[in-house]
Amino acid sequence: MTRRVRRATVISTTDIAPHLKRLVVGGDEFSDFPNDQLGAYVKVLFPHFGQNDVEIDLKAANPAPKRSYTIRAIDPVKHTITLDFVVNQHRGIATDWAKQAKPGDKLAIAGPGPKKLDDFSQSQYLMIADLTSVNAINGYLQQLPASADVDVIIHVADSQDIITLDTIEVHTNHRINWLVTTEPQTELLEQITHCLEQYTDTPIIFMGLEAALVRTIQNLAKEQFAVPSARIVCSAYWKRGIDADGKAAP
Repeated sequence: MTRRVRRATVISTTDIAPHLKRLVVGGDEFSDFPNDQLGAYVKVLFPHFGQNDVEIDLKAANPAPKRSYTIRAIDPVKHTITLDFVVNQHRGIATDWAKQAKPGDKLAIAGPGPKKLDDFSQSQYLMIADLTSVNAINGYLQQLPASADVDVIIHVADSQDIITLDTIEVHTNHRINWLVTTEPQTELLEQITHCLEQYTDTPIIFMGLEAALVRTIQNLAKEQFAVPSARIVCSAYWKRGIDADGKAAP
């Protein structure tokens, strides 16, 4: 089935952290956007450089540049969704557009696509993220059972990038740890190892991270802690030195 593409307008923008810019986007075509998709992703279609309108035909000869973003919030009354863009870390089509975005700017939204994590019935979860996937964590935390034992580790390079998550206060077994580090290859792995050593049940592991880190953590979980592949849900949100089109990042 062809993924639906909705025309959208930027409603508001907010700099919520040094490396995060929040955009509320929407319009009349979002009147039937499903409101149960927190943690799911959409494809954001951007105007070509120098243009205002967006090509919404995904099969056009010169299709719009597009990138994947996780939904932070959905407002079925105002017909909007909220997305967070990582900015001020590197150059690229999406980053450059988001830095300059202002109310009234045009874009398009394709999707939503399926949630990466769809099993909310387990007793133990380990969730690992960076800024690119923090909204996936934010969405999933609102769907996991209160009784589940949940460890969340989100690594950031700057303490000012720590943002508030929409957690549910009664879910006291959900522990969120923001790890401020420029060396996640060592410090993040140490925290993951500590968690896995404490578990009495085999957890569901969700991670949305840089590609090399994903591979390293997968190997650690499988080889040292015998976590089966079926219980590891992972997505390489980005690859160091490579942009979303597979080219060397600027």
